[in-house]
Amino acid sequence: MQQHPGHYNDLLISLSIAIAALSCFVVVDLTDRLVRKSKSRLFLLVLSTVFGFGLWTMHFLGLLAMETDTVVTYDLPLLLFSLFISILVSYLVFMLLNNPRTRSSVYLGLSGFLFSAGMLLMHYCGVMAIQTSLHYEQNILSMLWSVLFSLIAALLAASYRPTWIQKKYNMFSLKKMLLVLLLTGSVTGTHYTAMFGAAFMTPSEVHASSSAAMLDSSSLGMILGTTFVLIAALVLWLLYRDRQKVMASARFNEQRYMALFEFSPDIVICMDPACKRLLSANPAMYTTTGYEWRELESQWENKLFSSEERVRFGSILEQAAAGRPGKLEMAIQTKQGGRLRFSSTVFPLITGDRQLVYMICKDITDLMRYQQELRKAKEEAESAARIKSEFLATVSHELRTPLNGIIGINQLLIDSMDNTEHLELLQVQSKSGQALLHVLNDILDLSVLEAGAMRLRQNPFQVSRLVQECMDLFEVTARDKGLQLILILESDIPDLVEGDSVRTRQVLLNIIGNAIKFTDKGNVIVTVDTSNTENGEGGRQYLQFKIKDTGIGIDPDMLELLFQPFSQVDGSYNRNYPGTGLGLAICKKLVDLMEGDIWVESTSSGGAEFTFRIALKEFGGYSLPG
Repeated sequence: MQQHPGHYNDLLISLSIAIAALSCFVVVDLTDRLVRKSKSRLFLLVLSTVFGFGLWTMHFLGLLAMETDTVVTYDLPLLLFSLFISILVSYLVFMLLNNPRTRSSVYLGLSGFLFSAGMLLMHYCGVMAIQTSLHYEQNILSMLWSVLFSLIAALLAASYRPTWIQKKYNMFSLKKMLLVLLLTGSVTGTHYTAMFGAAFMTPSEVHASSSAAMLDSSSLGMILGTTFVLIAALVLWLLYRDRQKVMASARFNEQRYMALFEFSPDIVICMDPACKRLLSANPAMYTTTGYEWRELESQWENKLFSSEERVRFGSILEQAAAGRPGKLEMAIQTKQGGRLRFSSTVFPLITGDRQLVYMICKDITDLMRYQQELRKAKEEAESAARIKSEFLATVSHELRTPLNGIIGINQLLIDSMDNTEHLELLQVQSKSGQALLHVLNDILDLSVLEAGAMRLRQNPFQVSRLVQECMDLFEVTARDKGLQLILILESDIPDLVEGDSVRTRQVLLNIIGNAIKFTDKGNVIVTVDTSNTENGEGGRQYLQFKIKDTGIGIDPDMLELLFQPFSQVDGSYNRNYPGTGLGLAICKKLVDLMEGDIWVESTSSGGAEFTFRIALKEFGGYSLPG
């Protein structure tokens, strides 16, 4: 009997191990790149060929390293079959790794078992390809050891985790080197443990050792072939099932998008930007424009777009062809001669080596017509409001002139009247006339402000004197109600300022008058300061006026109504506190005209605090007379 443990050429063995290590390193490194970014099938074929040929070369260098006393030849079909098996199983493993859907422990574990079976089949096919006068048998124990070594590759494949590729790519990382060593040990261990149990015997030696635990070549080939076929069939069945799921999902998505394409009320067009040829259009295209496919198949741009629209469309088409989507509004001509306005979205679609462009057009003709009607209605409403303001200004002015005459004559009669009863009637008439004049003045001011016809007059005035004069006008009213009027002027107030004193006085009188009207007890405090303000442009100084009262207060939910014309926060106030509701609206417009702000806050102790801030230019030309 001739066995060959230890009867090998050491140089060839070293060379075979070096080739195995080099092949494993190349494959591990390329696999690292493969799972980071999917590769083409040609890349997978080259990768599996390199790895399969490297394993096959290692195997046959190991066979050539055997030192025998007889002439050894090899069966060519079995040699080629063993090479094919090595490349095939490598390709299957890399194909599963290349697909993110099959990078699971189950798929990769089964592919690892397939690879292990392929290595064993390649090895024993190569051994059985040996043509010699000796009879080949295999020790069962050594065969089991070779199977165990081959399973290392299966465990390595099943242990793949996606977190491996989260780290930065490194060709010579420690983990990668450990994988190379384990895979090299698996490949070489499978080969040389099997070769350790290989026996080549003469016919007489075969008869003498028939009681030993040996397998002949035919039995070994049947076991290995059956195992490989079963594992390969299982892997192929899993791949087929996964393929069926993918196809079913693809059919569902295709049906879904085809339904969107067919039944969408918007026009959907697919075109080739290179030749500007219309490839497809949904039924909404023909329903909306009135054209049929044969009419649009040629010269569709000339039929749908005017010359100006064709230029705009060509520009957006070039933009989409360059990979940048865009939107535009354009007019499309119908077959009946009408023009419809569309809001169009144009975006690229790359399919294989072709770059197409899709366009989705939404009919906005009715929307634009509605917007035009709204714009026209708005202009008419603004014109009506302007006419109303002009009419009110004219009427108020015409009414005020005779009313001033009536009030004047009424005052003359009061001065000359001795009859007490008639005097009281004249005084009531005088108060009614003054109230009516006040209403007409408010309407006139509001009309002028809304018409934008009011102009500010810039004149120098003394802030402290202006505020004090306003306070003096309400001194008698406040004393009659038992109210205390308090004026606080901060020390940093400029002595003279330049601005519209008349309009500033009007705002102060309105707000102070309201504070006294809605306050039955307590006090009204007027504060003028420059705190919380900043200096404006052109030497302007912002002054802040605060009017705080202890009156009935304001519901926070009703604050937004205060500065609207003809409104009071509560309708019941009209009975107890008569007024038109125009005063604060006029104040708001006057403050806005003076480039200021006005607001109101409810105080914690009851009452309200009105604050307005206006820009007044500090004046230093001369002093006003005392």
